[in-house]
Amino acid sequence: MDFSALTKRSSASFNQHKNLLKKLAKGQAVKCEVCQGILTLDLKTQQPAKGVAKCPNGCTEIVLDLA
Repeated sequence: MDFSALTKRSSASFNQHKNLLKKLAKGQAVKCEVCQGILTLDLKTQQPAKGVAKCPNGCTEIVLDLA
């Protein structure tokens, strides 16, 4: 089995999310790819050691493990 294509897509997706989170952490405005709403970064969630980056419409939601 050749998993190279899957590995490349996974790596590209990880790097895209990493760069998005870097921009949010710097305070830069980042738009949702789906609705073009501004994403927000919330590091003070109800769950301990969790954060979330999301758009106002809920199309994008990235849960972060801060532990």
